[in-house]
Amino acid sequence: MKNKILKKFIFIIFFFSLPLVSSFEELDIESNNPFELKKIYVDKDNLNGPWDGSIDYPFNSISDGINSSLNGVTIYVFNGEYNENIKINKSIMLLGENQNLTIINGNYNEYIFSLNEDCILIKNFSIHNSGGFVSDSGIFINSNYNSIENCTIYKTKIGVYIYNSSRNYIKNCIFHNNGNGIYINTSNSIEISKCYFSHNSLGINIQKSSNINIKNSYATINGVGFFINASSFINISSCALYNNNDNQGGIFLVDSKELIVYNSIIRHNGFGIDIESSQKINISKNDVYLNTHTGVYIEKNSKFITVHKSNIFNNFRFGIYTINSNSTIKKNNFYNSLLGVYSEYSTCDLRYNWWGSKNGPALYEKEINDRLLSKKSIIKFYPWSYDEIDNNGADWEINFDLYFYFTNMSQFDKIEILDIDSDKDFAPDWWEKKWGYDPFFWDDHINLDPDEDGLNNIQECYTDIWNSNPFYRDIFLEIDWTKSIDINNSNKPSKNLISKIIYSFYKHNISLHVDDGCFGGGEEISQINNFSFSDLTDLYWIYFLKNNLSNPRKNIFHYCIVCDYGPASGFAFFGWNNLDSFLISAQTLKNNQPKYYSRDRLIVGGIIHELGHTLGLFVDDHGGNDNRIATWPFTIQWWKYLSYRSCMNYWYTYKIIDFSDGSNGINDYDDWNNIDFYFFKDSYFDWPKTN
Repeated sequence: MKNKILKKFIFIIFFFSLPLVSSFEELDIESNNPFELKKIYVDKDNLNGPWDGSIDYPFNSISDGINSSLNGVTIYVFNGEYNENIKINKSIMLLGENQNLTIINGNYNEYIFSLNEDCILIKNFSIHNSGGFVSDSGIFINSNYNSIENCTIYKTKIGVYIYNSSRNYIKNCIFHNNGNGIYINTSNSIEISKCYFSHNSLGINIQKSSNINIKNSYATINGVGFFINASSFINISSCALYNNNDNQGGIFLVDSKELIVYNSIIRHNGFGIDIESSQKINISKNDVYLNTHTGVYIEKNSKFITVHKSNIFNNFRFGIYTINSNSTIKKNNFYNSLLGVYSEYSTCDLRYNWWGSKNGPALYEKEINDRLLSKKSIIKFYPWSYDEIDNNGADWEINFDLYFYFTNMSQFDKIEILDIDSDKDFAPDWWEKKWGYDPFFWDDHINLDPDEDGLNNIQECYTDIWNSNPFYRDIFLEIDWTKSIDINNSNKPSKNLISKIIYSFYKHNISLHVDDGCFGGGEEISQINNFSFSDLTDLYWIYFLKNNLSNPRKNIFHYCIVCDYGPASGFAFFGWNNLDSFLISAQTLKNNQPKYYSRDRLIVGGIIHELGHTLGLFVDDHGGNDNRIATWPFTIQWWKYLSYRSCMNYWYTYKIIDFSDGSNGINDYDDWNNIDFYFFKDSYFDWPKTN
C-alpha cells in the first residue's frame, strides 16, 4: 500500500514539474530532475555496442532500456524508427527526442505499447501499425495515473485503448487514420485536452464510463467525432467538431446521462449533436451551424434536454429536430435554417428564443424569420425575444490552419502482384502487354489512372480477374448481409434488382462490379441486430478488412452491410479512415414503409442511394438531396424539388433506381456528371467546398 502511494506521489510531482515547452528538443537532456533515480538512453543507431544505457553507449532498443530500469527512471529515446512491441510494467517516464522523428512501428501486432503499471508518462513519439483485430491498439492502458503527451498515433485499430482504468491523461496528441482514435471502456476520471482527431471512424469512443473531461480539442473528417454510449458525467468544453461525415456527425449520445457540451463549435456535420435515449443533457453557449441534416437531433424518449444560450443558424435542413422527447430550448438565437425547430410527439419549452425577427417564429416557409413546426406535440414558444440575444455562443473561433498538414493517408500499402515484372514498375509483364504498355519501360503505374475512375493501374491489375479495364471506368462494391430473424426473408439483395443498378451505371459508361460472394468477398454474417456505431466499425474490420490493415480490397471496393435492424435505417459510414461504406437496415425500412414497396426493393433502393454518398453526392451539392421536408407533399420544398428525379431525392429513393442527369427542368441536378470517383478513398467535407 505504501509503495502505491509513493509511486503516485512521485508521478504527480514529476508530472507537474515538467517545464512548459512546445517540443522536447527544448529540454536539456543532461538536466537533473530530483525525482529521477537515473536517466537511461536509447539509440537505434548504436548497432555494435557496448550497451549500458549511458549517453555514450545507449541501448539499441526501447525494450532493453525498460528491462534495465527501475521505478522512477527516465528513458530518453533518440530519433529513428524502432520496430518494437513494448510492455511497460514499471513507473517510468519515456521521452522521445522529437514527436515526428521518434517513430515506433508495431508491425501489425496486437499492441505497440502496453501499460500495465501505474504512473507512466509517454511523450514525443509517432506510433503506428497496430494489428487490426477488435482490441488491437497503439497504446493499451490497463492501469492508472498515466499520461500520454505530444504523440502522433495513426494506422491502428485503436489509437489509445483505456480499459478498466482511472486517472489517465491524454494531452496534445494527434490521432489520424485509426479505427478509433481513443477508446475508453469501463473507465473513469479521464482527461483529454488539446488533441486532434481526423480520418478516424470514431474520434473518441466512450463506453460504460464516467467522469470524462474533453476540452480544447478538434475533431474533423471523422465518421463521428465523439461517440458516447451508456456513460455519464461527461464534460465537453471548448471543442471544435466540424466537417465530419455528412451521414454521421459531430457528437452522438446513446443511453447516456449527465453530459455537458459547453462553449463549443459544432460546424458542418451531418448531425451536429445527436441525442438518443439519454437524459439530463445540457448544451450551453455553443455555435451550431451549417450542419447538413440537423444541428441538434433529440430522439427516442430523451428527457431533461436543455439547449441554452446558443447560436443555431444556417443549418441546411433543421436547426433542432425533436421526436418522442422532452426538452427545454431557451434563450437561443435561431436564424437562416430551412426549418428552425421541428417537434414531433414531444414536449418542448421554446420560450425566450430569438427567431431572426421581432415577429417570433415563422409558421410558413416563405417567412424571413426561422420557422417553427410541430406535430402532435406540446410546445410553448411565447414570449419570444424581440432582439438577438447578446453573448450567446462560443467565445472563440476555429483555427482551420492549425492541423492542416495532418491529412488522409488513402494509400497505405503497395499491392504486391507476384509475377514477372521486367521493368520493376509493380505491373507484371502480362498485364502491361494486355493493355498496350511496354513491359520493359518503367511506368508510374501507382499514380497512373487513365480513365480517372479512382483506381490506379496497380489496382486495375489486381482486379483484372474481375474484368477491370484501366481505360473504362470501374466501380467495385462488396455486399455482406446478416442472417435475417425472419426465416421467410433474406437480407441478401435480389440479383434481379441489383442488375437494375448495374444497368443504370452501364448507361453512363461505368462498369459496376458487385461482389455478393462471386469475387471472394460478399458473405452472410451471423444474425446481429440493434448494434451501435461502435459495433459497426468492428463489423467493417472483421468482415471487410478481415482484420488486416494491408488488405488490398481497401481503396478498391466500396462496402455495404445489409441487416434487419442497425443504428439507423440506412446511412453511409466511416469504417476506417474514409467514407467508403454504408449500412441498410432492411426491416427498419419495411416497418417504416409497409404498404408501398417490397423488402427487396427497399434494400436495393437504399443501396444505390447510399452508394451515391460514397461517390460524393451530398446535401452540400443540391437542395433536393437528402431533404426530408421535400417528402412532405404540397410543401414548398416538395414542389421545388419534384423535378429532381434521382434516388438521392428521398421522394424518389425507392421509386427510381437511378441518379438524375439534370435534364428534368428547373431545380434538377446532374448527379451523373458530379460523381467523384476518388471520394471513397479521399473523403472531405469542407464548406464551402475547396476540392
